[in-house]
Amino acid sequence: MKKYDVLESLKEAIESRLFSLQSELDEILNTMANDTKSTAGDKHETSRAMAQLEQEKLGKQISETRKFLQTFSSISNTKSGAEIQIGSLIETSSGFFLLGIAYGQLTVQNESVFCLSTAAPLGQLLLGKLVGDEVLLNGRRFEILGVE
Repeated sequence: MKKYDVLESLKEAIESRLFSLQSELDEILNTMANDTKSTAGDKHETSRAMAQLEQEKLGKQISETRKFLQTFSSISNTKSGAEIQIGSLIETSSGFFLLGIAYGQLTVQNESVFCLSTAAPLGQLLLGKLVGDEVLLNGRRFEILGVE
């Protein structure tokens, strides 16, 4: 698996999520703008309040996803060396990991890649390690097989 392929898949996933969230928000805003006050006043007010809460929730998710995109931009330009650093694609005995963004699991070429930040316990352990090193987390051993 190549780092380029992982980064392209991650970028697509983030952009797709952002587009989906923005579409949902636009739909809610459109509904609220076209909503006229019904004869059932309390029902109308409850509906608007719920739509307002959903709008706020989507706004926070959009903001978080934009931060993911900014973080992605900074890690996609890094050149990896032998030592694991932010932006490294790491092959371990337990699978592939991309260090730098806490996105979660991503499927690339029918393989799972876990995107994790340096704040994650495993991310902290992997940072600065070399091929051949091992880390132990919760009784699970991760042997580093490759770094790109």
